[in-house]
Amino acid sequence: MRRLIIGFSLAAAGWVCAGIYVILAAQAIGHAVSHADPSSAGNAAAMLGLGAVSWLVLIFLSTLFGIPGPKFLGRRKQ
Repeated sequence: MRRLIIGFSLAAAGWVCAGIYVILAAQAIGHAVSHADPSSAGNAAAMLGLGAVSWLVLIFLSTLFGIPGPKFLGRRKQ
């Protein structure tokens, strides 16, 4: 039961973290468009990349505690 709670907490944290980074990236894109600032577009790309990496790490850690990952991350069986 303890492993399930830890795994679920890691999975939930991964999804929340990814959502926060998507919101931050959307704000950076909005700033880049409204102020014609190309460095903000780079910040948006960095936010999306950092969000994807943190999501993958947290989801991977949750799979170690018994929570199944998303289907598109699964390995193909031959």
